[in-house]
Amino acid sequence: MKTLSENKKKPCLGFLFPVTRYTKANHSVIPNLLVLACACLFLTTCCKETNPCSDVIQPTGKFLIKEIVGDTAFIADTIFKKNYVQFEAVDNYDSIKWKLGTDPRTWTDSDFLLSFYGTLGNIPVSFEGFTTPHPNCFPGDNGIYRSTQTFTLVEAYEKPNLTLSPLIGKYRGGFTDTPDKTFTVRIEYFDSAKYEVSTTGSKNFYWFSNMPDGFTSQTNAAYTYPELRHGMGIDIGYKSFTFHSSDINEGRAWLSHDTLYISYGNDLVGRRKFIGKKL
Repeated sequence: MKTLSENKKKPCLGFLFPVTRYTKANHSVIPNLLVLACACLFLTTCCKETNPCSDVIQPTGKFLIKEIVGDTAFIADTIFKKNYVQFEAVDNYDSIKWKLGTDPRTWTDSDFLLSFYGTLGNIPVSFEGFTTPHPNCFPGDNGIYRSTQTFTLVEAYEKPNLTLSPLIGKYRGGFTDTPDKTFTVRIEYFDSAKYEVSTTGSKNFYWFSNMPDGFTSQTNAAYTYPELRHGMGIDIGYKSFTFHSSDINEGRAWLSHDTLYISYGNDLVGRRKFIGKKL
């Protein structure tokens, strides 16, 4: 029989098994609760290792550029100049510094909006985030995190600088909860002197039709112009848009490659997801 002193020489995992003692008097087995309790205490003190870096998260230096379309922000690298642009740091910092293009100003908020209404072309963005360095956890860490991105501003409506949205086209698909029921939606751009601004809001505009399937508009524009009868005006981004014809017919849409995704509905009536492939 091994003695307690011999057991002490075993590694911590040896104490995972109950320790018992046999008596010569009656050969009965008496659970040695005291030894077991000591073993548990020994496990917690000798086998538990603490890592001082386990709760330290290293920032990435990354940031997001978003196009504000209606009431929604979409991540984008090409943006219609009429829309606001949002800049958002991904991580938390003690202080932040942004520089945009050739603008002499510096921005220090982690999240802010800007308008570039009179600007076209590429805008480089430089980001710096400053925080307490942790070189013991991340070798070479000096507490400064930098990154750059470039986004492009284009014209949504007016010639000669007009850049049409790649959303324009027809998409065949359906709601994910009824995949067997497919239909076609259309996104079009209209530009004609025939359209009365008092009726359509503009002589050139984007129009979204047949959402949901069989939709018929009740607006004056729809009654006046047959080509507009089954659609509605939209807030347009370069690759995204939002629409709202009524409290039950609204949504947010974005284009990824040749696929159109639409988050349809709202919290009041419920939400559905439409997915359609470009024809």
